[in-house]
Amino acid sequence: MSADPEWRTVRRVRTHEQVLIQIQERILNGQLRIGDRLPSERELVQVLGVSRNSVREALRVLEAMGIIDAHTGSGRDAGSTVAGRSTDALSNLLRLHMALAQFRLGDLVDVRIELERLAVRQASAEADPAELTQLRSLTEAMTRPGLDHERFHELDSEFHIRLARASHNALAADLMQALRDAVKNEMLAAFARVHDWDAAVASLTAEHLAILTAVEAGQGDEAETLVARHIRAFYDSVGGESPSSD
Repeated sequence: MSADPEWRTVRRVRTHEQVLIQIQERILNGQLRIGDRLPSERELVQVLGVSRNSVREALRVLEAMGIIDAHTGSGRDAGSTVAGRSTDALSNLLRLHMALAQFRLGDLVDVRIELERLAVRQASAEADPAELTQLRSLTEAMTRPGLDHERFHELDSEFHIRLARASHNALAADLMQALRDAVKNEMLAAFARVHDWDAAVASLTAEHLAILTAVEAGQGDEAETLVARHIRAFYDSVGGESPSSD
């Protein structure tokens, strides 16, 4: 037999996966957009030549992924529509992927630093007064006495997510929220390793305030330096892997 390119085994695709592929292709090529209604189950069965069970299974998977919103019953609101941006779905997928992939902490911190630097640089140029007021309110909330790990984590996450939103970069904001949601357990575990919790809260809050002050002043370079130092110092203080430096 001649030396033809290597033969590859054919992957058997289950019927509901074929339905998934067709719907996803229509979303990717722009034929289906946010808010568009999918054909009914009966119509999909007819045009795709598959069973109703296969269609239902595909729709259940798409709904679990946050790609469609499914409404049961009858009337104008029944059926499935393409969902809007869902950070919950992105967070869930990222959380599962991170749990399975077991990325090195240093890799995670490096990616977070680059995302945070992008966010504060753009926020320094783009943030509006209302967004800056919300951020300052969060730093004030961090100064309240007696904050436990869970509450401080909520405020800390909200601060960094709102900073990303203030960049007016929608993808950066969604990625930031997904990343923070995905590492929640790791962050709480890191907080639990802090020996002097009150001192740590005071230090982290002061660092947040310094970052915000730089953003308010439009000092993008300074904000980048401060946020990178803030993240590295925290992970170093709780005994994490030391990420690469600039």
